Formats: sequence, structure tokens, C-alpha cells
Amino acid sequence: MELQGHAVAEMPGRVPLREQNRRRTRRVLLDAALEVFDEKGFGGATVEAIAARAGASKVTLYSYFPAGRDDLFRTLYEEINEEVLDRATIEHREASGLVGQVLALTRPLLDIGARPLIGRFYSNSDPTMEPALAPVRGHASRAVVRLLTDDITEARAAGTMASEVDPGVLAELLVGATRAALRQVAQEPNLSQDLLAGVAALVRGLLRAA
Repeated sequence: MELQGHAVAEMPGRVPLREQNRRRTRRVLLDAALEVFDEKGFGGATVEAIAARAGASKVTLYSYFPAGRDDLFRTLYEEINEEVLDRATIEHREASGLVGQVLALTRPLLDIGARPLIGRFYSNSDPTMEPALAPVRGHASRAVVRLLTDDITEARAAGTMASEVDPGVLAELLVGATRAALRQVAQEPNLSQDLLAGVAALVRGLLRAA
């Protein structure tokens, strides 16, 4: 911020007003993209529609997101990826036993998926979005597969699971089940606990199969 051509001194650790405004505008554009997507789908989520919803010009939108709506939706998707992974990593670190570990990785996904707009966007499988989301699609899932592969390998080493199926294959199948649960909870948020119970039952079945 400037007054009479003189810069105002910034307090240590304080975000400058100009940067606050930039972050706010960026957030408004992202939220507008999510709202327009929910109402009109990817095909209807044009730059013009998003800018109008945000109360901004197309020039402003492109100044924040040079690739237009592709940038917007990649950013939204990666934000969700990062929140899922941050929360899941913390919960997983504190979990014990394969059932607890799988639930620790699943619960944040379903909690976030149950949010209005967010879940429907994150669980969306519209093929026309793939070119936009390809760079970030699967980021969280791959990280979870790696964690589960280690968990299953440890369970086998400890003798609690005797399955000869490759741990990576089992991890991929479990992540597939959690993605299916995400699609359900995005449409019916009240199913969250039932879906978690279903995932737990799947894992207990694997352990009993040993």
C-alpha cells in the first residue's frame, strides 16, 4: 500500500495488503469456477461465465490463470488433493493395524467428498475434463497406494495377512473401493459412516481370508 508516493512500512510477518487482495481475488475466481461447474458442467464453465460469476473481467481471470479454465480446474483439483493427503498422512501416522490404517486414509477423503460442490467436482469423471486434469489426476490416489502397499506388506510380514496377492495390487483395489465410496458420498453425504463401515468390512475380510 502506498500513500502520497511513500511506501507504508510493513510489520514483520504481516502479509502486505496488496498480497491479501491478490489472494482474495484468486480465491473468488476459484470459488466461482466451482459454482459454475456445479451448475453447468465443464462444457458450460466458460471463462466468460466464471469471470461474470466472480464479478471480474476476463483480463483479470487470465492474469491469475493464464491457461484460463484449465488452470482454474487444475488448481482446484490439486488443492483438494493436497488437503486429502495432508489430513490422511496425519491420521495414518497415528493409526495402528491394517483396518485402522485403511480407515485413516479413507476418512479424510469421505469427509472432504461430503462437502457441497467439492465432492461432486472431485468425484467427477467427465472425460472432456481429462486434458485439463491429467497433470494432477491421480496424485492423491498414487500416494495412498504407496502407503497401503507398505501397510499390507507389513501385515503379511507380521503374519496377520497370508494372501499371496501382490500388496500393490491389493492396495490399488482398496483405493478403487474408496474412490467408489467418494462418488457415493458426494451424492449422499449422510452415507459417510455406512461407507466407512463397508471399507472396514472389506479389509477385515482380507484379514480373515489369511
